[in-house]
Amino acid sequence: MRWLAVGVQPVGVIAVGALPTGVIALGQGATGVVAVGQLARGVVTIGQLSLGIFSLGQLSMGLAWAGGQLTVGGTSGFAQLPIGLVGRWVPWRARPPEVRPPRSIWTLALRAVLLAGVAALVGWLAIWPVVDACLRPGGIFSSLP
Repeated sequence: MRWLAVGVQPVGVIAVGALPTGVIALGQGATGVVAVGQLARGVVTIGQLSLGIFSLGQLSMGLAWAGGQLTVGGTSGFAQLPIGLVGRWVPWRARPPEVRPPRSIWTLALRAVLLAGVAALVGWLAIWPVVDACLRPGGIFSSLP
């Protein structure tokens, strides 16, 4: 297990560089539990084109929450063009989410289909690579040879 990795395609608990993979990943193409940078993917993501459970940035997609400029998520808040499928919420406030009631059964069905699509994208493109990077041989938590 490498605690700090720097360079091109670094793998470690804290990874910094191009295409980093780690628990904390900083750089372009970051993959990690906390990922910061362009094309970030993981659980908590910050950056352009970010994809995760909680996502903040330009063109962000988050399963539970998305914030930034153009966002799609289960809930959204702190966004210029939010598409909150369930309602509005900001994680750093103590209030519960404001759930918008659907106008018709078709609106409810469309929201459910879109939320299932977001869940599939986040699971396939963000969560699975993080789990794989943590558990595979030569990954984050493997011992060094």
